[in-house]
Amino acid sequence: MFNFRAAAVSLCGLVLAATAARALDPHTALAQYGYQSWQTDSGLPQNTVHAIVQGRDGFLWIATEGGLVRFDGVAFAVLTHENTPQLPSDLIDGLMEDRSGVLWVSTSGGLARLRNGQMQAIGAPTQVWRTFQDGAGTVWALTASGLFRVEGDRLTRVPLDADLTEKSVMVQGGDGELWLSTQQGLREAKPNGAFGGRGAEGEVTALAFDRGGRPWWAQGREVEECPAGGDCHTIDLPESAGTVNAIVRDAQGRMWVGTDAGLYAVSNEMKRVGPPVQVDFLFCDREGMIWAGTTQGLMRIAPEGTAELLRGSDVYLAMTEDREGDLWLGTESGGLAVLRDRKFSALTAADGLTDEYVLALAQAPNGHVGVGTKGGGLNVFRDGRFYPLTTAQGLSSNVVLAVAAAANGDAWVGTPDGLDFLHDGRVARVFTTADGLADDFVRSVFVDRRGTVWTGTRHGLSQYANGAFTTWTALDGLGSDLVGAITEDGDGNVWIGTLGGLTEFRDGRLRNFRTKDGLSSNVVTALRADADGTLWIGTNDGGLNRMRAGKIVRLGDAQLPQRVIGILEDAGGYLWISSNTGVYRVSRDDLGRAANGGAAPEVMRFGVADGMRISECSSGGHPAALRLANGELWFATLRGIARVDPEHMPLNRVPPQVALERVLVDDVAQDSAPATVGGLRVAPGHSHYEFDYAGLSFVAPQKVAFRYQLEGFDPGWVDAGTRRVAYYTNLPHGRYRFRVMARNNDGVWSDAAAMAELTVEPHVYQTLWFRLLAVIAVLGLAYAAWRRRLLGVERQYEAVLGERTRIAREIHDTLAQGFVAVSVQLELIAQLMQSSAEVAREQLEYARALVRNSLEEARMSIWELRSQAAAQEDLAARLLTMAEEAAARTGAGTKAMMQVNGTYRPLEAGVEREVLRIGREAVLNAVRHGEPGNILLRLSFDEGMLEMEIRDDGKGFSGTPPDGASGHYGITGMRERAEAIGGRLTMESQAGAGTRVRLQLPLSAATPRAATAGRGVAEERR
Repeated sequence: MFNFRAAAVSLCGLVLAATAARALDPHTALAQYGYQSWQTDSGLPQNTVHAIVQGRDGFLWIATEGGLVRFDGVAFAVLTHENTPQLPSDLIDGLMEDRSGVLWVSTSGGLARLRNGQMQAIGAPTQVWRTFQDGAGTVWALTASGLFRVEGDRLTRVPLDADLTEKSVMVQGGDGELWLSTQQGLREAKPNGAFGGRGAEGEVTALAFDRGGRPWWAQGREVEECPAGGDCHTIDLPESAGTVNAIVRDAQGRMWVGTDAGLYAVSNEMKRVGPPVQVDFLFCDREGMIWAGTTQGLMRIAPEGTAELLRGSDVYLAMTEDREGDLWLGTESGGLAVLRDRKFSALTAADGLTDEYVLALAQAPNGHVGVGTKGGGLNVFRDGRFYPLTTAQGLSSNVVLAVAAAANGDAWVGTPDGLDFLHDGRVARVFTTADGLADDFVRSVFVDRRGTVWTGTRHGLSQYANGAFTTWTALDGLGSDLVGAITEDGDGNVWIGTLGGLTEFRDGRLRNFRTKDGLSSNVVTALRADADGTLWIGTNDGGLNRMRAGKIVRLGDAQLPQRVIGILEDAGGYLWISSNTGVYRVSRDDLGRAANGGAAPEVMRFGVADGMRISECSSGGHPAALRLANGELWFATLRGIARVDPEHMPLNRVPPQVALERVLVDDVAQDSAPATVGGLRVAPGHSHYEFDYAGLSFVAPQKVAFRYQLEGFDPGWVDAGTRRVAYYTNLPHGRYRFRVMARNNDGVWSDAAAMAELTVEPHVYQTLWFRLLAVIAVLGLAYAAWRRRLLGVERQYEAVLGERTRIAREIHDTLAQGFVAVSVQLELIAQLMQSSAEVAREQLEYARALVRNSLEEARMSIWELRSQAAAQEDLAARLLTMAEEAAARTGAGTKAMMQVNGTYRPLEAGVEREVLRIGREAVLNAVRHGEPGNILLRLSFDEGMLEMEIRDDGKGFSGTPPDGASGHYGITGMRERAEAIGGRLTMESQAGAGTRVRLQLPLSAATPRAATAGRGVAEERR
């Protein structure tokens, strides 16, 4: 297994010069630092940690024998040869981040580098112990096969006349020269690039440089100092020192030598510091403190030379400081550990407390602190130690619920069995109900500025003055008989918290304030009166209230606790509120502004992460919180006393780095690494988006808070609290930028946001070109609809105009001609009446016949108008209807029948109109002149021909059809209509055998043009 001893080389001065970041507070006792460790059950792949590096990205990189580990303070990400084939081996011996941010990984199977999230193997497989970067930027690899220099993507062997070991290190001197420790001694780089011998032969076990740039190295138990160009000087160590394992220089220029028998400081003289324990490695932090990993634990040496040992069984192999000053430790079998500054420290049974369940606290004028416990009596803290006072020393009970100190040094202690009076540290007397006390169960005690003792019990409030008790109860106006917190304001008025509200005792009279007066709850648990007259009121379930000038305002900010146990104020104007959920700090001025309608105050909550043994503060005793004369604040908890010094509280002012770890789309991680996720394109059809991020602050990772914004979707920042993931669903297509920022435990936000650009591609129907085509199509359809409507109006107008023309023609052909004939006959009759009455009578009968015919023609025209309105009827139905109405008007019982052969096909409207008129004329001729009993109408549709046949069984005729006789032109008109639509009309008849009219019409001729031509012919006849 890799030995870290010689590799633990720290140039403390260079570290101090390179950074201004904070470090662990050197004034804090070693045992008071926060300590946390992680092993395999916490997610570490293996418990041997060889090296720890914090990268520029803020992550901790950890070298284990089970892979390379990245840690964000909450979760581990493990890189192994299985999931990262470019990693030569899972056994990681060393880590080094160069000045460009590339992480060099030394493994038992070769060298690899991690650059921009991509792992790459460098050189041939061989065991690499560690790497080093010199001032010129060249990276050197110390391997089992010799010394190599990295040139591009390959390793170049460097000539060396010695063997390297797993203890070998390379260091650069003050003048830029390179020094290398080998199994055969120290080697120095030559101008030709090779390394030559320097110093005595033998394995070099440690190497460092002093302030003057001179190398110090150890061989066995000898330490040599070699000035450049001069003779080496051997520093004598005691024979009992054993082998030298590590050398380091501190900020003052002293050299520290760690040996098998202890730690030695070398300046003008040699001096052993600390216990005689084996020192394996040395480390110098930013404060100049020397840290030594020993076989008995971790040792810290202050600059003045005092040593402190934190005993433990772990063997430490690595140590580093992060940006925030935390000290990270790698162990041989205990995994990863960290030492942190803590804002709070605890006083517990380990410090001599007889019972860790603390109920009440009070400080006497001499500085001694009385601590009331649940079962260990009264503990007096003085000179850093606890001294118990129990029933064995005369205390009425070991359950101490209340403690108060008088100005003369006397103390009053409340227990369930009475009120104890202490003088000179001893119980002088116990007061009970027999002495006038309202109840033996004393819950609170308060001594006002006049020396009057106020005692709160379960059955009222008792005042002890001039050797006698006076009691007030609910019957006297007290809010409730159950009394808790008691305090005094600047005017000498006493305020009492009860189960039934807040009571004021002013000039011997009681006045109560309850929820109807603005109080958030009637159960008052804590009180604090300020010098300016402000009264802060804590309740059991209503949070904090402020009373000023008689007006009560509830401060109901969600960040403040609902259950208030104690209220203190520090010298900086902050209120400290103890609760069952921790201790809260808030600016008094901010609370005042919030009470006047201003913005919500910024609240800090402290708990286990800040050094408290438990977050829950204890209740039931009074007072449960105390401000000491030196400014420290003490809080009673279920596991001892939590204490904090607000004026010297370590604050984390280092802005946290924030990293976007991965982006998931529909639960599938995207291929792009977080650092290169910009420009991620997502195909359409996805609905769920997830952004995982981390805030890289290691002081209190669980208290890191976040805010994020998806630009293009979120109108502003979203407060995520401590949640480390952001979810989005059903994002519209478009371009987005996700930004996230982190806030550390002390409210400092990161300097810059981590971000990723995301493009959600649109569906085809969401693209611009598709929308343009859709607009064009809609416009085209609209134009087509408009054009169709326009053509329809034109056709309608033409149809109306045609109908008017047809009606005019019909009137001309029928009524007009008939009336002309009637007019001629009447003139003839008028002339014949004077010469021949008989002839005149015959002409009159003829005129009557003309009138009847004209009326019949008019009726048929009206019928044709009505039949055209029935657009839902086809040609056959219209012909049959027409024939039936014509036959019915004869009164002779003529029957009309219709027969259709073939597949019916509709005709163009104008053609169909002419066919109907031909049929009408044929039927009228039959009923007028043939007196038929039956009329048969037949329509035959062949592939390209329509044939209409109208046959009757009437009288018929012989010879030429009687067309044109008596002023009628029906048959002539039928022929003309047939020719106009491209048809052929024939007529056959025999006397006594009826008449047959047949129309043959090619279907190709049934066109609008034919109809138009028909209208032209008709108009010519007009």
